[in-house]
Amino acid sequence: MFRIAVANEKGGVGKTVTAVTLAALLADRGPTLLVDADETTESAREWAHAGAGMNFEVLTLPDFETLEDVSYSYIVIDTKAGEANADLLALSEAVDLLVVPTKPDALSMRALARTLAPLVDRGVSNFKVLLTDVPPAPSTDGHEARLGLHELGVPVFARDIRRASAFNKAALMGVPVRDVRGDQRAKLAWMDYELVLREALA
Repeated sequence: MFRIAVANEKGGVGKTVTAVTLAALLADRGPTLLVDADETTESAREWAHAGAGMNFEVLTLPDFETLEDVSYSYIVIDTKAGEANADLLALSEAVDLLVVPTKPDALSMRALARTLAPLVDRGVSNFKVLLTDVPPAPSTDGHEARLGLHELGVPVFARDIRRASAFNKAALMGVPVRDVRGDQRAKLAWMDYELVLREALA
């Protein structure tokens, strides 16, 4: 069983988009469970239940904690914003990979530093930053954020997730982004995550 958690102290940086999309990709490989650990919004659960159904199962955290038979090949955990340092450290110990999504803007990057601090201080090595909602050229935000993280020695996924309204459409329709019709960027957005997952499992 391979476990991935998606976490960041800051909200609105693409945690749920990342968790749902990775779960949909993993479900093509084997039985997959998405755990929605945000009891306030349950946005991953709402996304999955907005349409005809996803190719993976979704459980809230309380339901997952009482689950007796965990017969899944993959588990993806979508966490809430504002996780305490101790919770984040415990989470990193319970999973194979901790994905930390962030937008490349200044506020998100400052929040990222607070999220990563306890992981770096404790020598946690099974985490990787994912740059999300990266604007197209001529903006250089994504490039500058990546350079800054590399200079600090922070592990970053080789692939950025480009900005795409297709993610919002997918959430409204209750489908993976690859199934959004009439949006030429939907397939590209899906491809971004395909490459991220390939790196995550390598």
